[in-house]
Amino acid sequence: MSKKALGLVLIALACQLPFKVAYAQTSGAELASAGQAYRMASTENRAMSAQTLRRALARHSDAPAAIKAEANFLLGDFALRDGKKDLALKHANQGLKLLEGLEPTFAPDVRAFGARVKTQALLAKQNRLEAFTLILDARLAYGAPKLGPDGAWDKVWDDLYLWQQIAHTELRGGDRAKADVLLATRGAEIAQISQTNGQCDFQHEPLRVVNWESNRPNYPIVPHFANQTGGVLFRLSVDRQGRVTKAETTAFSPSEDFAIMTERVATNWIVTGRRLDQAACASGRPSFTIFQLF
Repeated sequence: MSKKALGLVLIALACQLPFKVAYAQTSGAELASAGQAYRMASTENRAMSAQTLRRALARHSDAPAAIKAEANFLLGDFALRDGKKDLALKHANQGLKLLEGLEPTFAPDVRAFGARVKTQALLAKQNRLEAFTLILDARLAYGAPKLGPDGAWDKVWDDLYLWQQIAHTELRGGDRAKADVLLATRGAEIAQISQTNGQCDFQHEPLRVVNWESNRPNYPIVPHFANQTGGVLFRLSVDRQGRVTKAETTAFSPSEDFAIMTERVATNWIVTGRRLDQAACASGRPSFTIFQLF
């Protein structure tokens, strides 16, 4: 090939490169937009949004790996809502595989979401100990809470915390004993990600509701008949007598309806926990409401 011809080829390749980069960026934006539309969809429109997302994922195979991974996780979420646990697990594994080629610290929110979807799928398949181990590993990989500039709670951290509690609640017999041993052996790591930077030493220690039986929320009908376990994590503020003065929902499953129902009764709760007599320990304390269906 002559130097002139080689130069023309290089110029042509150079012209194509910006186009490919721009196309990949556009593909990523369109796929991300489809994912956002799914997240915001109402119950009535969720199936249509999932179909749109599925088509966008097939069309934009050159989108960034993290965006494709999140799309898979969202499709896994829809599969779980649709009672298709094997399909949900397939999507979760596909998404996690896409993330393997990225730096471990890249896209922590997406990784956490993927771990949560896979945990749900494993629980649906009754692989309880595997689910518990996975979500515990995901919590430790995510690390300490990342508070917002306005002091808002890290809802990703709380979501992982909620699913660890749900998975532990689902354990039976020997599996629960193994999980408790695992918690004990990894206690130092759990303490490390629960540091409070000089705040209350018990900031992430759950409070117990003492008047639960008279203030029990109703479980939504749809997940009840779908045999879906659910839960809500609140960050509570209390007075010196343990009465709840404020309840902020930071994580919930399977639906916002459950969170709303629980929040309605939470302000009637009386709770107990360590160091509630200290002002620093009387706000932002977690409390879990978890329902099991047998």
